[in-house]
Amino acid sequence: MKKAYLLPTLLGACLWLASCSSNTSNTETETTTSAPAAAPGDTARDKLAARPGPNVQAVTLPNPGIPGFTFPEDSSVINGWIRNRDAAQISRHGWGIWTALSLPTPQRLNGDTLRVYETWPTKDEVDAAQQAAPKANLRALLLQRPTPRRRLNRPRQLFRDPDFRKGLKARAKVASAHAMTADSQEDVFESVSYDPVAASFIVQNKLFWASTLQGLIDKGQGDIPQLPREAIAIKPVYEVVPGGKRGRGLYQMKVWTGTTSARIPFGQEKWSSCVYVDTANGGKGQGQVSPGCAPATPATTYNLRDFVHFKLTAAEAAAMNAELDPGTPPVAYAGDYAILVAMHITTKEIKRWTWQTMWWAPNPDRAPLPSTPGVVAQRPAQLVGAPRHYAMAISYQMIDPVQPFAGGQSVGQSIYVFNPYLEAGFGPGTFSNSAHLREPSRVVTNGLVVVNDVGVRTNCMSCHAEASFTPFAAITSKKMLPLGYLGDTYVDMGSPKFKGRLRTDFLWSIADMASAPPDSLK
Repeated sequence: MKKAYLLPTLLGACLWLASCSSNTSNTETETTTSAPAAAPGDTARDKLAARPGPNVQAVTLPNPGIPGFTFPEDSSVINGWIRNRDAAQISRHGWGIWTALSLPTPQRLNGDTLRVYETWPTKDEVDAAQQAAPKANLRALLLQRPTPRRRLNRPRQLFRDPDFRKGLKARAKVASAHAMTADSQEDVFESVSYDPVAASFIVQNKLFWASTLQGLIDKGQGDIPQLPREAIAIKPVYEVVPGGKRGRGLYQMKVWTGTTSARIPFGQEKWSSCVYVDTANGGKGQGQVSPGCAPATPATTYNLRDFVHFKLTAAEAAAMNAELDPGTPPVAYAGDYAILVAMHITTKEIKRWTWQTMWWAPNPDRAPLPSTPGVVAQRPAQLVGAPRHYAMAISYQMIDPVQPFAGGQSVGQSIYVFNPYLEAGFGPGTFSNSAHLREPSRVVTNGLVVVNDVGVRTNCMSCHAEASFTPFAAITSKKMLPLGYLGDTYVDMGSPKFKGRLRTDFLWSIADMASAPPDSLK
């Protein structure tokens, strides 16, 4: 077939962007049944969360009271939605998950009310618990956590972009990360976390240890033990807004107003619009943005309470600054605010997990691509307050029509689901498989090859299908290089490229934590 190239359809006209077809195959049959959900405040876990004490107590996902929403949903039900291209049901389910994990709990930390997801252990806490087990009580380590320091790290995934390090060096010359100008680039920080079910499973199976994963490879295994269907992994992403004595004036923030059809990196430094954040909550913004980042007006000024946020302690600020390259001015001080700008959410309700990603939007009622009007229309009335200010993109498959777990083809329509604050800035150099495996990210659409090698042409499931552990010996002997990210494409989970590697159940965090530092240094 003669190859041709075209700009892919951004699927704005396909309101079923979030779903499309079937997720079932002979190797992907899951028959599971969910217990009926209890009413909010009527479960043992809710009573546990309400207990006073010095510890933060991890809360499993509560029932948000949305009619028809169940978690975990039976996999056959979700696969039916996909098979029937029921975008409305898929979107409702994604919003239900976001509503539940963003609910406030009775717990407080440093004066801030903790939301459900903020009670969950971070990957660093899970790693520490894994080191202590079985000597220590797992429940005490993961469910009744000693008052934690909310440590924020630079997103590990950004370091896979060869241009990201250059950007860090360039920003080191800026007098202050808060001296925002139209051509400056914001710093974002993440805190990967797991719900108590996923965290406990990782610790019990020692999945953050390279020795564990290598042992599975030595036994001829191709996969880690599959996480339970209740498992949830999240990646909340924050920007820092000056507070306290430093918080005079307004914080200028670049905001996403839509994607590009060009095959280029499209990171935050290229966005043309801004809003302003008033920590004194005097803003009047209701969807307006400032084109060209013109000076603030009441209409383009938003309030701190429009964001999910928390105040940084001195220890938390110091930990963030420790992440910076030498010579870089501090980005955080005690009394500053961490505002949530994005979050990846994945749940193990189906074999290839569900994928939804959130970002803060000035006008969430008219969220731009990669969200759609159909996704926006399904927001539940139970989603209130700051969490309602976030947009969602969602997809439970890689391309349309859906392909089987193994043995399919990358033929059909591209489905783009990415987070503007995380993937949009990726360029072709981020997608390394095309170099050492000659595996380009592409989809053949109507006989034409669509190349998906930039961040705005990615899909969560395609990327996370690559998550795997490559033996250190194979890397040092140059027999194999680790697998890298892919743009939107079909990933055959039975591909020979996984031979000699261990698939980590779609979680890059497990592969990354097991890869560095080595066990002996943990």
